[in-house]
Amino acid sequence: MNAGVDYKLFYEILLNLREDFHSYGRIDDSNMKLDEIIKLVMLSYHKAMHGERFSLFLVRDYAKNVLHDDNAIAAALRELFDETIEYTLFKNIDGTSIFGANPSLNIQPSENIFAERLISEIEKIDFLHLVKEKTDKKFDILNECFGHFVRENFRNNKEDAQYMTPAEITLPILSVIFSDFERENYFSNMDLSSFTVMDPTCGVGTLIVESARRYIEYLQDHGADENCIHRFLANSVVGQDKVDRMVRFSKINTLLLGANSQNIYIGNSISENTVIDSMAGKVDFIFTNPPFGAEYICSDLNERNFCYLNQLPRHDSTLYSEALMLLKCLHLLKPNGKLAIVLPDGVFSSKGLNGAIREYLLKNYTVNAVFEMPVVTFAQAGTRTKTSILYISNTKPKQNQQIVMGICDDIGYVVKERNGVPVKIKKGTNQMPIIAEKYNERHPVSKIISSSPSVTSILKSELIDDVLNPTFYRADRLEMLNILESSNLDGYEMRSLTDLVRFETIGRKNKNADEKTKHISVLHINTDCTINFQQVQEFAPISKGRLCKEGDILFSKINPRIPRMTVVPQYDDELVCSNEFEIMRPCNDVGAYAICLILKTPYVVRQIENLTSGTSSSHSRIKREQLGEIQIPYPTSNEKKNLFKELNEKIRIAFEQKYNADGILQKQLQSLSDIL
Repeated sequence: MNAGVDYKLFYEILLNLREDFHSYGRIDDSNMKLDEIIKLVMLSYHKAMHGERFSLFLVRDYAKNVLHDDNAIAAALRELFDETIEYTLFKNIDGTSIFGANPSLNIQPSENIFAERLISEIEKIDFLHLVKEKTDKKFDILNECFGHFVRENFRNNKEDAQYMTPAEITLPILSVIFSDFERENYFSNMDLSSFTVMDPTCGVGTLIVESARRYIEYLQDHGADENCIHRFLANSVVGQDKVDRMVRFSKINTLLLGANSQNIYIGNSISENTVIDSMAGKVDFIFTNPPFGAEYICSDLNERNFCYLNQLPRHDSTLYSEALMLLKCLHLLKPNGKLAIVLPDGVFSSKGLNGAIREYLLKNYTVNAVFEMPVVTFAQAGTRTKTSILYISNTKPKQNQQIVMGICDDIGYVVKERNGVPVKIKKGTNQMPIIAEKYNERHPVSKIISSSPSVTSILKSELIDDVLNPTFYRADRLEMLNILESSNLDGYEMRSLTDLVRFETIGRKNKNADEKTKHISVLHINTDCTINFQQVQEFAPISKGRLCKEGDILFSKINPRIPRMTVVPQYDDELVCSNEFEIMRPCNDVGAYAICLILKTPYVVRQIENLTSGTSSSHSRIKREQLGEIQIPYPTSNEKKNLFKELNEKIRIAFEQKYNADGILQKQLQSLSDIL
């Protein structure tokens, strides 16, 4: 017999159940399949809680003794479940079943073979062993079930998106936060049983369950009695979700923990007045991974249920669900309470309302840390969105507030498709426990806490335009700037790009390409920084471009990990360039051609890469403000200024010769074509 269940076996069980549903043609909808599997899992769990091992033998025995037909497996299975759900454990506070309006198993009395197949898979989970050994809490069955059977369903419905938060990041983040709670003596002057954990978009309940487990470990380590733990589980583990199926799964998940499932509510935490609104200012710790991308008009919302909403510059502003959930969670926190929230890259780096929200956060709350995740983190749930975890305390920030910026490049797994199902495969080393350890051991005066993985400590005053993207403050960038500042740059000093160029993009007119106006695309820039004018001549885009002229420096803002920059030469036709270019002109003693190639040097490219933002590596951009922060060597002595002038002229001549050579080659090719 299997002693409990392990990860590999559970995958096998899920895949077999999936195949059973497919083979027998029972239930096409993935959510409904999951409903039925959860019912069977809970039947098995409940039997284990009463000292019985769920098995085909048990069901057959029931069929023989109660139904007087030991072959009536399907009917016996259904009746066993109907008996089980009458227990108070499976009732909502209003007396309804947590399994919904039609709680019975969706199986017909004639489907005995199908019933036997389902039982033969579920019985592989030895709940009796798990309960006896108290190891049931180490394996979140619902989380894994959900990841397999429901991942396809949120792709066309942003608002219902539920990104599974893997243990690879959940446990290290909890280590960070509870270490801070203890370091700050948060628990010293409170009734320990009243400590409240919440997830207002709880999905299947993973984050509140893991948070509650971590707090129970603290209570046990500090000698709290069982009554204290019981009161905490009965009153202080709170969740809410707007999808009734998610609420149902979360309730079951809290039951597996031993918590009160009636503290899991159904409701839209953004657009409705719900039960959790009565807890404003009363929650100690919130850990949440909200849905991304659903838009709400702020004037349609009750601004009393959010921080900052009444301070927006326009009452009819539209905000995405992730930003609204951030403001909602802050409204729910106690003074000194803590929030960890998974958010997409835009919240940390984009302008507009997101920028205004960051400014509000930095003025009114203590931003402890931002932890950037690799794009594979939520790939098992079907998304490779770039995300980070924002960790905030509800306290006024100190004047010299330091913010820890951690970057996890390796989460310890990859995700690949197997039999149509995305499967996590262990690969590499999870850096999150290392980042958590570095955070907990950090020294207040250290700017670079760790080089690999990158963990840095940034003063609030050192933030670049209030951007909270950890990549901007990566350790190797800071190390490189330190080296440059300490180097013996005789005749040079480091200056920002804004000191060397004027950014003229905004002032340039937009115009369509035509017979006399040609359009330069990002893809027309060669690796040697020249322009492929043959492709330019053939290019006929629908979109307008910005007028550019001889001597302009064009720099591609999109995906700058592939550096594309050029200087516009003299050309017979009028030229426009893609809006993906930043247009610059020299305004100091360094010429356009020298600046162009400086921007392609490795140490500048590394700076640029660290100052990009975007939803993924292939959709990253650098904004004008961050591009202007790039540090460039500037000649201060006459000798070095003359050297730069000579270099600029040599590069200009080399570009001109390249264009002339290209022109000659094209003419010869045309001559050969005419002959043939």
